[in-house]
Amino acid sequence: MDWLPSSPLTAEELSRLPLFPLPRVVFFPGTALPLHLFEPRYRRLAADCIDSGPKAMAVTLLASGWEEDYEGKPPIHEIAGAGRIVGHQLREDGTYDIILHGLHRVRLEELPSDDLPYRLARAVPIADIGTASSADVMAMMAVSMSVASRVRERQPDFSLQVSAELPAGRAADVVADQLVVSPEDRQRILQAIDVNERVGLVTSAVASLLAQLSEAHAPS
Repeated sequence: MDWLPSSPLTAEELSRLPLFPLPRVVFFPGTALPLHLFEPRYRRLAADCIDSGPKAMAVTLLASGWEEDYEGKPPIHEIAGAGRIVGHQLREDGTYDIILHGLHRVRLEELPSDDLPYRLARAVPIADIGTASSADVMAMMAVSMSVASRVRERQPDFSLQVSAELPAGRAADVVADQLVVSPEDRQRILQAIDVNERVGLVTSAVASLLAQLSEAHAPS
């Protein structure tokens, strides 16, 4: 499923956006997210998005306590990632593979959706605030490149997909998407609207990962 970056979501699309809540997935702007939709309600979501639009959705992390009401409407985090469907495939078994291109941080205002098996929300885009110093961005990139080199020892094809032209906030998102594993850490980064705070959170999370990798490689 090849794809090209897509245009921002329109006000109309954002006003009634399908929700795909997941227990361990945090979706960042500027990234590509492959998804396999197999539950009946989310197969319907995919079909509706693809056949009648909007060809977009928000992916939101399920909040604490979601296990008690997973089949219904479990609690979700109100800050989520929203993106456009840029690739899709309907499989013979009726499941869908899709690729989302992340476009916005959004604040979700859930809407009534009793006539549908999936949830809807009004999604309000959130703009970045402030910036980060070049020194702080360089520190983030330095520790990220160190981790990337360790990853390539086991996965030679791994590449850190960060361009020097990216703004600091977007670079932090891309690094977080590739190198920050913990859903809780990823959600904190997603919720960091202040770019300086976001860069600091990413640097700290990646530095912690580097320390773990260094300890694992240390001679016993």
